[in-house]
Amino acid sequence: MIPLARAQQAMACRLLHRPLLQGRMPTSPLFIQYRSLRLPPIKTLNPKALSESDFRDLSNKNSLNPPGRGHYLHYFRILSKPYISFPDKTTGFLYYWTHSDLPATAGQIRFRLTSTNDPSLFESGSDLLRPDGTPWAIPLARLVRLHGSDSGYIQMLLNDGLVSKELIRSKYFRLYEKLRLRATSVLIESFDDVFPLSFPRSALSICAVSSDGVAQVQLRLDDQPWVEDLKLAEPGKRVYAHVRLQMSDNSRWPGLQVVRVFSPSGAQLDLNLPLIQSWGDTRAFLSWCRQTTNEP
Repeated sequence: MIPLARAQQAMACRLLHRPLLQGRMPTSPLFIQYRSLRLPPIKTLNPKALSESDFRDLSNKNSLNPPGRGHYLHYFRILSKPYISFPDKTTGFLYYWTHSDLPATAGQIRFRLTSTNDPSLFESGSDLLRPDGTPWAIPLARLVRLHGSDSGYIQMLLNDGLVSKELIRSKYFRLYEKLRLRATSVLIESFDDVFPLSFPRSALSICAVSSDGVAQVQLRLDDQPWVEDLKLAEPGKRVYAHVRLQMSDNSRWPGLQVVRVFSPSGAQLDLNLPLIQSWGDTRAFLSWCRQTTNEP
């Protein structure tokens, strides 16, 4: 029995130590190899200055580590439930998004989907969407409030020249933090301000800045059948738009005028949509309107 046991041990050793043929060495898919690497930090959020090292694969991850000091960025959360992981094939670049419709305070960090780390694919890519069909975005005000003005993301924006210290220290962001507003809250400084909103919705909470403080009002909104009629969003999802307040001739309440609508792919749609009527207890809000528009 002993010689047999020794023979088995010798055979096992030969199998264990025999050289592997180069052509038979197992290899993992490229995306797995990429995700296992220790990546260099993201250097820029400027979409015109991206490099291959700024590429990230967030597929099925729960969060994105911040550069330096700051909170983690998550994909989506419903009330107090756990965070939802980023979807499969979430590969691309973080970048800072602004639009000529909006004030400088309304900038956002978004994620542009690309199939590889080639920055030239940025323009032909599309933005990551939330489960409700609107763009995944972290508003600048949210970054300042939760991450602080000295966080990695804010410092990167300052270094890129995408925002200024004067903007970050402005009254707008101080009020946003003081009021402890959420990412979906609307804070406006002028009646003419354009702000982002998603539809359909039945209500809207607005905080309006004045020299005397902040007027807060809840508006109930008429239905928006055009979302479904024009097939701007899939059933059960929303469409992203830019809107502003507008007073109609036959109403005491401010309505919402849609300035621009964006398709899920990011295409801009200039549609002639009807004023969205509203109602509610808006005495403080109407007083603010008279102040800002210099009406008696």
